[in-house]
Amino acid sequence: MADKKTKKSTSKATKKSTEKTASKTVSKTAKNIEKKLEKAAREAIAAAETAVKKARKAASERSKELRKQAEKVGRDLENVVKDAEAEAKKAAPKTAEPAAKKPAAKKPETAAKKVAAPPIASAPPATKRGLDLPKASAPKASTAKAAPKTAAVASTKPPTLVELRAQAKAKGVVGYSRMSRAILVERLKD
Repeated sequence: MADKKTKKSTSKATKKSTEKTASKTVSKTAKNIEKKLEKAAREAIAAAETAVKKARKAASERSKELRKQAEKVGRDLENVVKDAEAEAKKAAPKTAEPAAKKPAAKKPETAAKKVAAPPIASAPPATKRGLDLPKASAPKASTAKAAPKTAAVASTKPPTLVELRAQAKAKGVVGYSRMSRAILVERLKD
């Protein structure tokens, strides 16, 4: 029976010692786990900070690139505008000179066209070849009065549909938006 008592007593002692060692190991492992977690958290924070720094640096570099590109596009746009202005200035004197010369030369022709125009509206207008030059030089007195009208007639191109519609609108023609170019020309002659 003594054997049983000693076994029990040793088992109690071992239980206490194992409990102490177990509690010590548990506390040590808990401390180790906490340390590992803290270390991992510090590393994660450091990695996040470096990632933020890299992102900010990349963003600043990208914004620098974008600013440079915007400045380049702005300069290109200014150059295009300057070139367009220069071309417009070059084109304006060329168109102004012929316009000034043409009405002076065509004043006798337009007067002759009015004299030689047939009473029928569907007949084609007179051309240079169909005009008699002596008759064209005779009515010079009427050309002074007809000078304001010749500015409108001086253009060699016939009026566009848009221009005809604008004229019809100004005259108060009803239904001008549905009319064809030929009909508008006839209605505006009246």
